Amino acid sequence: MPATGNAELFISEEVIFAKDILGSTNKKEIYTKNLFVGDLNFSGGISREKTPWGEQVVTKQIDFLNETGVQEETLNYVRSITTKKFKTYKPTKISQLTKLFQIGFQKDFTKVADEGVDNINIPNEIPEFKILPSYDFKGKHGVLLIPIVQYSYSHNAGWFNGQDWGCMAGVRAKLILVWVQMETKAILHVEGLESKQKELQNTRYNYLDRSRNFQKIWKEIESQI
Repeated sequence: MPATGNAELFISEEVIFAKDILGSTNKKEIYTKNLFVGDLNFSGGISREKTPWGEQVVTKQIDFLNETGVQEETLNYVRSITTKKFKTYKPTKISQLTKLFQIGFQKDFTKVADEGVDNINIPNEIPEFKILPSYDFKGKHGVLLIPIVQYSYSHNAGWFNGQDWGCMAGVRAKLILVWVQMETKAILHVEGLESKQKELQNTRYNYLDRSRNFQKIWKEIESQI
């Protein structure tokens, strides 16, 4: 957590989703940039498409399901975590919070232990947030903590972009915490917390178990704070 000195500490009552900052309604773009919230259903096997970084394996058919349900479930987890972990922060309402940031992306090609079978798209497009100078905090002073959900999804067995071997069913979520000095409109600190789980044997996802698996990974994210 950043050094905040004697500044008054606030936390946004609104949890925002990075996809809403992006402002796109194109679900494929949201998914490709690893900003999706919902259930993913892969089908049809694989195909290959040309990309700026070479030919890449992709799933032929992706259905984007249950976005509203997973978003509500995710909001409940994040609000529970932040309420528990940031008791000294005063809840506050900030108007049009998604208009505070401009979002850019840094492509990360870093290899991981399960490279080629991971449950995230390659390259991992890591969001970078910049405060728009035109945003008006309306005279508010102090440090504001803003919880941002980058992604929160379940999936059946299939291929994420660039995952040559495919992966088993699973879930994944990432919470980004951003501390902002409201007087100066300066970002003091950004912390990304994530967790993932993949089934080792089941090739088809059991949606009845999704909530149980989400609970596990959100508890892991909570333990990182």
